[in-house]
Amino acid sequence: MSIVTTAQAVPSRLLAIYAVLFAAEQGESRERIEACATPPSLASRGADEDGEPSTTLFTNTLQEARRLGLVEDAGERLRLAAEARGGGKRGQPSEPYFRDYMRRTLFDPDRAIETQQAGFMLALAWFLNTNPLKPMGFGDGPQIALKVDVGDQASKTELTSLNRYQNFLYWARYLGFATFFGGRDGEDTARRAVPDPTRAVADALPVIFSEGPELPIETFLSRLATVYPVFERGIARQDYEEMRLNPPPGTGHRLSITTSLALQRLNDRHSIAMTSVADAPARVLDFGVREGRVSHVALKSPG
Repeated sequence: MSIVTTAQAVPSRLLAIYAVLFAAEQGESRERIEACATPPSLASRGADEDGEPSTTLFTNTLQEARRLGLVEDAGERLRLAAEARGGGKRGQPSEPYFRDYMRRTLFDPDRAIETQQAGFMLALAWFLNTNPLKPMGFGDGPQIALKVDVGDQASKTELTSLNRYQNFLYWARYLGFATFFGGRDGEDTARRAVPDPTRAVADALPVIFSEGPELPIETFLSRLATVYPVFERGIARQDYEEMRLNPPPGTGHRLSITTSLALQRLNDRHSIAMTSVADAPARVLDFGVREGRVSHVALKSPG
């Protein structure tokens, strides 16, 4: 099981459990956590809108929290694991610590395997390599596209059903790798999902430029891939590329459209500055309808 395969383990529910325990440094009873994490409307009805008992909703979410290392037993109470708390204190906003822990868990290859979350990075590597100029339907399962792309290895992404795909998209958006548009909640046929890692890359900029304000593009990509192995030069991205049945020719020095657009957005927002120095090793920026070239990236502002 994982955050993709456990239908109940969407970001808001895991965050609810985390927030309750973050505020209770000595731990909290299971009943108290369930009361906080389960909406009163579901508790009173005893089932969610799909007919699932509210106790199952909470139990499965809690089980995933345990698997992720967020929660541990403290006698008859539950408490936040010290590593998951990350030094945060009661009274501080809890979500930044939760988001940081999830990123450190999901994007560390060893930790991802240990917590049974390895499929998420592979799915995200695939998602980031799709064309953002052709948004995917939120209500359209990706099984056929994955089968065409990676054949019998598609199951390694865990995106084997529409429900799992939608769970994945919720997490991709929460972590800064996707944007939704069109329709409203519950109108899945009208909603579209776009791979857009702009926010994720922006969050990584302080780490990437920790040793200086300007980097050659290959150094920039290497450090970005260290933070998020789903980008070019990253381990998860390489695993995905090796699975592909028919990789497009001539992509060695070409960035994906998704990565190219994310960098261009940050450039337009004056968060970074991309330049092309004559005779310097460079990457091709692919914008779908035109191309660019970048050899160096400089930090302009941290946001």
